[in-house]
Amino acid sequence: MNNKRWWRQWALSCLMVLAHVAQAEPPRELDGVPIDDTAQVAGVKLVLNGASIQKRGFFKTNTCALYLTEKHHTLDEVVKLAGPKRVQLVMLRDVKGFLIARQFLSDFAASATEAEVQSLTAEVESIAAGYAKIDMLHKGDVVLIDWIPKEGITASLNGQSMGTAHDNELLWDVSLRPVMGRMAPRELREQLLGIN
Repeated sequence: MNNKRWWRQWALSCLMVLAHVAQAEPPRELDGVPIDDTAQVAGVKLVLNGASIQKRGFFKTNTCALYLTEKHHTLDEVVKLAGPKRVQLVMLRDVKGFLIARQFLSDFAASATEAEVQSLTAEVESIAAGYAKIDMLHKGDVVLIDWIPKEGITASLNGQSMGTAHDNELLWDVSLRPVMGRMAPRELREQLLGIN
């Protein structure tokens, strides 16, 4: 009797362990790139809102992950959310800096209104010039683009600053549209917003 009870308890323990393992989330990964569940920006812990892979034509260029203080599922909610925010890009292939600068300008022109273009021209040209100065972004390079209240937009490449901060919330908002706006590829938009 005692022997049967021991086996029953042992089997129950094994089932509980297996259930726990089944419920544990596997490490998040996109195309071989690990995606962290959290990030620290300006001393604030952010959570992963969503992550996806950006493509240019048929080619995968980089992973893209969005970190916020709390999860939201529309671009309007993301824009209105207070506190630090982060977009993390990890390159999946080598891309020349001038090509990234050109694409950034193209995305901005396609996403902004005429009034926004006139208002943000100086900042946008400054950011594009920063990308153009980089000879090549290599596979595995990490670009962090942060929004920090009262400081603005800061960007770094592999931990090194890419230039001065741009304290312009409209610029940050417009910069999100190519990946999360209505004209963004559906899969990219929905995965970053945590819908898909």
